[in-house]
Amino acid sequence: MRQRVITGIVFILSVLAFVIPSYWFSPLMLLFGIIVGSISIYELIKAFTAGGFKPNSFLVAIGGVIAVIIALISYFQGSGILVALSLYLLIVVPYCLACVILPSVIDKENHLVSGAVTAMIVLYVTFPLFCLASLSMLVPSGWFYMVPALMAAWISDTCAYFVGVTMGKHKIVPHLSPNKTWEGCIGGAVGCATLIMIYFGFLYMMEVGDYTVNTAVFCSLAFILGFAMSVMSQLGDWLASLIKRMCGIKDYGNMFPGHGGMLDRFDSAFFTIPMGVLLAIIAYLLTDIM
Repeated sequence: MRQRVITGIVFILSVLAFVIPSYWFSPLMLLFGIIVGSISIYELIKAFTAGGFKPNSFLVAIGGVIAVIIALISYFQGSGILVALSLYLLIVVPYCLACVILPSVIDKENHLVSGAVTAMIVLYVTFPLFCLASLSMLVPSGWFYMVPALMAAWISDTCAYFVGVTMGKHKIVPHLSPNKTWEGCIGGAVGCATLIMIYFGFLYMMEVGDYTVNTAVFCSLAFILGFAMSVMSQLGDWLASLIKRMCGIKDYGNMFPGHGGMLDRFDSAFFTIPMGVLLAIIAYLLTDIM
Protein backbone atom coordinates (compact mmCIF):
# COMPACT_ATOMS: atom_id res chain seq x y z
CA MET A 1 0.00 0.00 0.00
CA ARG A 2 2.81 2.40 0.87
CA GLN A 3 4.39 1.81 -2.52
CA ARG A 4 1.07 2.43 -4.27
CA VAL A 5 0.61 5.73 -2.42
CA ILE A 6 4.15 6.93 -3.18
CA THR A 7 3.85 5.92 -6.83
CA GLY A 8 0.43 7.61 -7.06
CA ILE A 9 1.86 10.87 -5.69
CA VAL A 10 4.81 10.75 -8.09
CA PHE A 11 2.42 10.06 -10.98
CA ILE A 12 0.16 13.00 -10.08
CA LEU A 13 3.14 15.36 -9.74
CA SER A 14 4.48 14.18 -13.11
CA VAL A 15 1.16 14.92 -14.82
CA LEU A 16 0.87 18.31 -13.13
CA ALA A 17 4.41 19.15 -14.28
CA PHE A 18 2.97 19.25 -17.81
CA VAL A 19 -0.59 20.37 -17.13
CA ILE A 20 0.12 23.49 -15.05
CA PRO A 21 2.80 25.07 -17.31
CA SER A 22 0.62 24.32 -20.36
CA TYR A 23 -1.67 27.13 -19.18
CA TRP A 24 1.03 29.52 -20.42
CA PHE A 25 2.62 27.32 -23.12
CA SER A 26 -0.04 25.07 -24.61
CA PRO A 27 2.23 22.93 -26.90
CA LEU A 28 3.51 21.24 -23.74
CA MET A 29 0.39 19.08 -23.87
CA LEU A 30 1.39 17.88 -27.32
CA LEU A 31 4.74 16.80 -25.87
CA PHE A 32 2.85 15.17 -23.01
CA GLY A 33 0.66 13.34 -25.53
CA ILE A 34 3.69 12.16 -27.50
CA ILE A 35 5.31 10.72 -24.36
CA VAL A 36 2.13 9.03 -23.08
CA GLY A 37 1.20 7.85 -26.56
CA SER A 38 4.61 6.39 -27.41
CA ILE A 39 4.75 4.36 -24.19
CA SER A 40 1.11 3.28 -24.48
CA ILE A 41 1.67 2.11 -28.06
CA TYR A 42 4.72 0.12 -26.98
CA GLU A 43 2.74 -1.49 -24.17
CA LEU A 44 -0.19 -2.36 -26.44
CA ILE A 45 2.03 -3.87 -29.12
CA LYS A 46 3.84 -5.90 -26.45
CA ALA A 47 0.51 -7.04 -24.95
CA PHE A 48 -1.05 -8.09 -28.26
CA THR A 49 2.16 -9.85 -29.30
CA ALA A 50 2.09 -11.82 -26.03
CA GLY A 51 -1.48 -12.75 -26.88
CA GLY A 52 -0.46 -14.28 -30.21
CA PHE A 53 -1.40 -11.35 -32.45
CA LYS A 54 0.92 -9.64 -34.93
CA PRO A 55 0.35 -5.86 -34.89
CA ASN A 56 2.56 -4.03 -37.38
CA SER A 57 4.78 -1.72 -35.32
CA PHE A 58 5.88 0.33 -38.31
CA LEU A 59 2.33 1.11 -39.43
CA VAL A 60 1.33 2.01 -35.88
CA ALA A 61 4.31 4.37 -35.57
CA ILE A 62 3.44 6.04 -38.88
CA GLY A 63 -0.12 6.56 -37.64
CA GLY A 64 1.19 8.27 -34.52
CA VAL A 65 3.49 10.53 -36.57
CA ILE A 66 0.59 11.51 -38.85
CA ALA A 67 -1.51 12.55 -35.85
CA VAL A 68 1.35 14.68 -34.46
CA ILE A 69 1.91 16.36 -37.84
CA ILE A 70 -1.80 17.23 -38.13
CA ALA A 71 -1.71 18.75 -34.64
CA LEU A 72 1.38 20.82 -35.43
CA ILE A 73 0.05 22.05 -38.77
CA SER A 74 -3.25 23.01 -37.15
CA TYR A 75 -1.44 24.91 -34.39
CA PHE A 76 0.90 26.87 -36.64
CA GLN A 77 -1.87 27.60 -39.15
CA GLY A 78 -4.11 28.90 -36.36
CA SER A 79 -6.85 26.43 -37.21
CA GLY A 80 -9.80 25.86 -34.91
CA ILE A 81 -10.43 22.56 -33.23
CA LEU A 82 -13.25 21.65 -35.63
CA VAL A 83 -10.89 21.99 -38.59
CA ALA A 84 -8.21 19.99 -36.79
CA LEU A 85 -10.63 17.20 -35.89
CA SER A 86 -11.91 17.13 -39.46
CA LEU A 87 -8.37 16.75 -40.77
CA TYR A 88 -7.68 14.00 -38.27
CA LEU A 89 -10.81 12.06 -39.20
CA LEU A 90 -10.31 12.54 -42.95
CA ILE A 91 -6.68 11.42 -42.84
CA VAL A 92 -6.21 9.03 -39.92
CA VAL A 93 -9.45 7.07 -40.29
CA PRO A 94 -8.78 6.16 -43.96
CA TYR A 95 -5.21 5.35 -42.95
CA CYS A 96 -6.53 2.96 -40.28
CA LEU A 97 -8.81 1.32 -42.84
CA ALA A 98 -5.73 0.80 -45.01
CA CYS A 99 -3.90 -0.66 -42.00
CA VAL A 100 -6.52 -3.38 -41.78
CA ILE A 101 -5.47 -4.64 -45.20
CA LEU A 102 -1.77 -3.73 -45.45
CA PRO A 103 -0.35 -6.33 -42.98
CA SER A 104 -1.90 -9.11 -45.07
CA VAL A 105 -0.40 -7.56 -48.23
CA ILE A 106 3.05 -7.09 -46.68
CA ASP A 107 3.21 -10.55 -45.09
CA LYS A 108 1.10 -13.42 -46.39
CA GLU A 109 1.28 -15.09 -42.98
CA ASN A 110 -0.57 -12.17 -41.43
CA HIS A 111 -4.35 -12.22 -41.47
CA LEU A 112 -7.13 -9.68 -41.18
CA VAL A 113 -7.17 -9.79 -37.37
CA SER A 114 -3.58 -8.53 -37.21
CA GLY A 115 -4.53 -5.61 -39.46
CA ALA A 116 -7.58 -4.84 -37.34
CA VAL A 117 -5.41 -4.87 -34.19
CA THR A 118 -2.92 -2.52 -35.89
CA ALA A 119 -5.69 -0.07 -36.82
CA MET A 120 -7.26 -0.35 -33.37
CA ILE A 121 -3.99 0.58 -31.65
CA VAL A 122 -3.60 3.68 -33.83
CA LEU A 123 -7.13 4.96 -33.13
CA TYR A 124 -7.21 3.86 -29.49
CA VAL A 125 -4.10 5.88 -28.60
CA THR A 126 -3.89 8.76 -31.06
CA PHE A 127 -7.50 9.99 -31.06
CA PRO A 128 -7.83 10.86 -27.34
CA LEU A 129 -4.33 12.31 -27.16
CA PHE A 130 -4.96 14.34 -30.32
CA CYS A 131 -8.10 15.67 -28.62
CA LEU A 132 -6.10 16.49 -25.49
CA ALA A 133 -3.45 18.46 -27.39
CA SER A 134 -6.08 20.17 -29.54
CA LEU A 135 -8.07 21.29 -26.51
CA SER A 136 -4.98 22.89 -25.05
CA MET A 137 -3.56 24.41 -28.25
CA LEU A 138 -6.52 25.27 -30.48
CA VAL A 139 -9.42 26.26 -28.22
CA PRO A 140 -9.50 29.71 -26.58
CA SER A 141 -9.60 29.06 -22.82
CA GLY A 142 -9.19 25.41 -23.79
CA TRP A 143 -6.99 24.71 -20.76
CA PHE A 144 -10.09 24.98 -18.56
CA TYR A 145 -11.78 22.22 -20.57
CA MET A 146 -8.66 20.09 -20.95
CA VAL A 147 -8.02 19.76 -17.20
CA PRO A 148 -11.39 18.22 -16.18
CA ALA A 149 -11.44 16.08 -19.33
CA LEU A 150 -8.08 14.61 -18.30
CA MET A 151 -8.89 14.37 -14.59
CA ALA A 152 -12.49 13.11 -14.89
CA ALA A 153 -11.42 9.46 -15.01
CA TRP A 154 -9.46 9.73 -11.77
CA ILE A 155 -12.21 11.77 -10.10
CA SER A 156 -14.73 9.11 -11.10
CA ASP A 157 -12.48 6.30 -9.85
CA THR A 158 -11.97 8.05 -6.51
CA CYS A 159 -15.69 8.66 -5.96
CA ALA A 160 -16.52 5.11 -7.10
CA TYR A 161 -13.92 3.66 -4.73
CA PHE A 162 -15.29 5.36 -1.62
CA VAL A 163 -18.92 4.67 -2.49
CA GLY A 164 -18.08 1.09 -3.42
CA VAL A 165 -16.17 0.45 -0.19
CA THR A 166 -18.94 1.85 2.00
CA MET A 167 -22.06 0.78 0.09
CA GLY A 168 -21.04 -1.63 -2.67
CA LYS A 169 -22.84 -4.98 -2.67
CA HIS A 170 -23.80 -5.85 -6.24
CA LYS A 171 -20.98 -6.78 -8.63
CA ILE A 172 -21.26 -5.24 -12.07
CA VAL A 173 -18.73 -7.11 -14.25
CA PRO A 174 -16.96 -9.64 -11.99
CA HIS A 175 -15.30 -11.40 -14.93
CA LEU A 176 -13.50 -8.16 -15.91
CA SER A 177 -13.31 -6.02 -12.76
CA PRO A 178 -14.16 -8.21 -9.73
CA ASN A 179 -14.07 -5.32 -7.25
CA LYS A 180 -16.41 -2.96 -9.10
CA THR A 181 -20.04 -2.70 -7.98
CA TRP A 182 -23.19 -1.04 -9.30
CA GLU A 183 -23.24 1.21 -6.24
CA GLY A 184 -19.66 2.32 -6.84
CA CYS A 185 -20.30 2.85 -10.54
CA ILE A 186 -23.36 5.04 -9.89
CA GLY A 187 -21.63 6.89 -7.05
CA GLY A 188 -18.63 7.58 -9.25
CA ALA A 189 -20.83 8.89 -12.05
CA VAL A 190 -22.89 11.16 -9.79
CA GLY A 191 -19.80 12.40 -7.95
CA CYS A 192 -17.92 13.10 -11.17
CA ALA A 193 -20.93 14.86 -12.73
CA THR A 194 -21.49 17.00 -9.64
CA LEU A 195 -17.87 18.11 -9.31
CA ILE A 196 -17.60 18.94 -13.01
CA MET A 197 -20.87 20.90 -12.86
CA ILE A 198 -19.60 22.87 -9.84
CA TYR A 199 -16.26 23.48 -11.57
CA PHE A 200 -17.79 24.83 -14.76
CA GLY A 201 -20.52 26.71 -12.89
CA PHE A 202 -17.90 28.56 -10.87
CA LEU A 203 -15.79 29.15 -13.97
CA TYR A 204 -18.77 30.42 -15.95
CA MET A 205 -19.87 32.80 -13.20
CA MET A 206 -16.34 34.14 -12.87
CA GLU A 207 -16.39 34.92 -16.61
CA VAL A 208 -19.94 36.27 -16.91
CA GLY A 209 -20.41 37.84 -13.48
CA ASP A 210 -24.02 36.80 -12.88
CA TYR A 211 -26.27 33.76 -13.04
CA THR A 212 -28.15 33.70 -16.32
CA VAL A 213 -30.37 31.26 -18.13
CA ASN A 214 -27.42 30.33 -20.34
CA THR A 215 -25.40 29.55 -17.22
CA ALA A 216 -28.11 27.18 -16.00
CA VAL A 217 -28.25 25.47 -19.39
CA PHE A 218 -24.49 25.19 -19.55
CA CYS A 219 -24.20 23.80 -16.01
CA SER A 220 -26.91 21.24 -16.79
CA LEU A 221 -24.99 20.18 -19.87
CA ALA A 222 -21.79 20.02 -17.80
CA PHE A 223 -23.55 17.68 -15.33
CA ILE A 224 -24.84 15.44 -18.14
CA LEU A 225 -21.45 15.30 -19.84
CA GLY A 226 -19.73 14.80 -16.47
CA PHE A 227 -21.99 11.80 -15.91
CA ALA A 228 -21.20 10.59 -19.44
CA MET A 229 -17.47 11.06 -18.76
CA SER A 230 -17.73 8.73 -15.77
CA VAL A 231 -19.61 6.13 -17.82
CA MET A 232 -17.00 6.39 -20.58
CA SER A 233 -14.29 6.09 -17.93
CA GLN A 234 -15.77 2.78 -16.81
CA LEU A 235 -15.97 1.57 -20.42
CA GLY A 236 -12.33 2.51 -20.96
CA ASP A 237 -11.31 0.56 -17.88
CA TRP A 238 -13.31 -2.49 -18.98
CA LEU A 239 -11.88 -2.40 -22.49
CA ALA A 240 -8.33 -2.32 -21.10
CA SER A 241 -9.19 -5.19 -18.74
CA LEU A 242 -10.72 -7.15 -21.63
CA ILE A 243 -7.57 -6.72 -23.72
CA LYS A 244 -5.38 -7.83 -20.80
CA ARG A 245 -7.53 -10.89 -20.22
CA MET A 246 -7.51 -11.72 -23.93
CA CYS A 247 -3.70 -11.37 -24.09
CA GLY A 248 -3.12 -13.23 -20.81
CA ILE A 249 -1.34 -10.43 -18.93
CA LYS A 250 -1.93 -8.82 -15.52
CA ASP A 251 -0.66 -5.31 -16.25
CA TYR A 252 0.53 -3.47 -19.33
CA GLY A 253 3.87 -2.72 -17.69
CA ASN A 254 5.64 -1.91 -14.44
CA MET A 255 6.49 1.75 -15.00
CA PHE A 256 4.42 2.69 -11.96
CA PRO A 257 5.04 0.06 -9.24
CA GLY A 258 1.75 -0.98 -7.70
CA HIS A 259 -0.22 0.68 -10.52
CA GLY A 260 1.07 -1.06 -13.63
CA GLY A 261 2.12 0.59 -16.85
CA MET A 262 1.30 3.84 -18.61
CA LEU A 263 -1.84 2.44 -20.18
CA ASP A 264 -3.04 1.12 -16.82
CA ARG A 265 -3.09 4.75 -15.65
CA PHE A 266 -4.60 6.29 -18.81
CA ASP A 267 -7.01 3.63 -20.08
CA SER A 268 -10.00 5.43 -18.56
CA ALA A 269 -8.76 8.93 -19.41
CA PHE A 270 -8.53 7.97 -23.09
CA PHE A 271 -12.32 7.65 -23.03
CA THR A 272 -13.09 10.85 -21.08
CA ILE A 273 -10.88 13.29 -23.00
CA PRO A 274 -13.04 13.40 -26.17
CA MET A 275 -16.03 14.32 -23.97
CA GLY A 276 -14.11 17.43 -22.91
CA VAL A 277 -13.79 18.37 -26.58
CA LEU A 278 -17.54 17.91 -26.98
CA LEU A 279 -18.25 20.20 -24.03
CA ALA A 280 -15.88 22.85 -25.41
CA ILE A 281 -17.64 22.74 -28.78
CA ILE A 282 -21.06 23.02 -27.09
CA ALA A 283 -19.81 25.96 -25.05
CA TYR A 284 -18.60 27.63 -28.23
CA LEU A 285 -22.01 27.17 -29.83
CA LEU A 286 -24.07 28.29 -26.81
CA THR A 287 -22.03 31.04 -25.20
CA ASP A 288 -19.60 33.83 -25.90
CA ILE A 289 -17.10 32.71 -23.25
CA MET A 290 -14.58 31.32 -25.71
